[in-house]
Amino acid sequence: MAASSNLDRKVEMMQLQHLVDGLATYPSANRLSNVAIQDIADDSRHTRPGCLFIARSPNPSHTLAAVKRGAIAIVVTPEVKRQIFSALPKNVVCCTASTITQLLAGTIAERFFGYPSQKLKLIGITGTNGKTTTAFIAQHLLQSTGLSCGMIGTVWIDVGKNLQASLLTTPGAIEISRLLAKMVDHGCRAAVIETSSHGLHQGRTAAIDFNTSVFTNLTGDHLDYHKSLDDYAAAKSLLFKQLNKNGWAVINRDDPHSSQIVDGCKAKIIWCHVIDKPTKSPRDDVCTATILDLTSNHSRARFDGPWGSAELKLPLIGQHNIANALQAIAAVHTISSMTETLQRGLNNCPTVPGRLEPISVGQSPQPTVLVDYAHTHDALENVLRALGPLTQGRLIVVFGCGGNRDRTKRPKMAAIACRFADQVIVTSDNPRAEEPMQIIDNILQGVPGAAQSKIIVEPDRASAITVAIAEATDHDTVLLAGKGHEDYQIIGTRKHHFDDREHAAKSLRKYLRQA
Repeated sequence: MAASSNLDRKVEMMQLQHLVDGLATYPSANRLSNVAIQDIADDSRHTRPGCLFIARSPNPSHTLAAVKRGAIAIVVTPEVKRQIFSALPKNVVCCTASTITQLLAGTIAERFFGYPSQKLKLIGITGTNGKTTTAFIAQHLLQSTGLSCGMIGTVWIDVGKNLQASLLTTPGAIEISRLLAKMVDHGCRAAVIETSSHGLHQGRTAAIDFNTSVFTNLTGDHLDYHKSLDDYAAAKSLLFKQLNKNGWAVINRDDPHSSQIVDGCKAKIIWCHVIDKPTKSPRDDVCTATILDLTSNHSRARFDGPWGSAELKLPLIGQHNIANALQAIAAVHTISSMTETLQRGLNNCPTVPGRLEPISVGQSPQPTVLVDYAHTHDALENVLRALGPLTQGRLIVVFGCGGNRDRTKRPKMAAIACRFADQVIVTSDNPRAEEPMQIIDNILQGVPGAAQSKIIVEPDRASAITVAIAEATDHDTVLLAGKGHEDYQIIGTRKHHFDDREHAAKSLRKYLRQA
């Protein structure tokens, strides 16, 4: 995400020596070492006059570009200093650090913005699937208790005053502290942060003081980056290693990786289970959700934990969303008592954008059309398993896989789609620099021989949506999987406007005209 200007919030300028003390070596003999810093940046494109530039890039040209844009002080490695020192203006203070990481940038950012993460009750949520839904439910519950709560996540960023588009699930370290500071300015007392495996591995949240961390689940994804499932799990576990002994770890005990995730965690652990039959009152460190009823537009469950017991109706579909709700409740309970507001809060829980989001036009009978972000084989299986028993007619799924991303999941998604859906339309997602048909060929490798008749290939996603809805009857369910809330498609290096919800609505209107 592009760093936003610091001019839209009031910040006291801070002396350079206080910002880098103990983190970098600065020329104390130089009178300019006490220079007042007006902003900080680690991207030369976002540097402005009076800024401290933290050179995470080893490319010296980036640092010189930041100086040209007005950086009055820089933090660089000794190697970069040797390469650029003779070219630096006399009024620029050059500090050095042996290594420059997101942790260093985040620590300086926390100092500069007045330690905003310590002024908020912070919930960090990680896992392959369910982060966004759990975050939305947690924010909603906190606000139901009267606690103003911000959010940093996949769908959008809420700083307590307005919403802005999110380009990364987890922004860089400096941007996170900047956003948390805005939340404090706008009266927030809590915040929910989705923490991606990339962000954790790169240390973007390493300087943040979390009160509670949540683990939803772990399945194969991003293996192009992490190389193995163990490395992927290790990245997720970093969120729990940074908790102190007074923190809380809310863990999905039903996931086989749960013990690995909390290995080395010093915080208090709350284990969460989804069960079919109620049990005796659980211990304080165990929370359960008992499934009572699953329908095509809501779910009912009994939630038991330190808050007591409550039978609740959720405007969410599927067992996986009951699990998300349970962990959101448990996380919120660690920072705010909500016994009296729990039922009202969950009964009024909003629809999460692009998460089994229903698309409907007019009043006439029409197929059930749902848009979901499911872009891993595990997420697709969860959604299709949930929809299967609730579908009167056929279950039709449209999906593709992103280009220049983890290729191992492509045939797995095809196998899942063929196993649980009656009709499968394979199309494009965000092909990026890959040829769409090459991606589709990779997907088709996972189609069992007996399921070949289920498959329709349509590389153009808009046409695929039209075909799916035209093929459906009033009793069928059409799942548009993979893009969810996204309103763009990346082809090559260009981002084009594309929204599954818009194309679905257009196709449904055509369906009704022809009925």
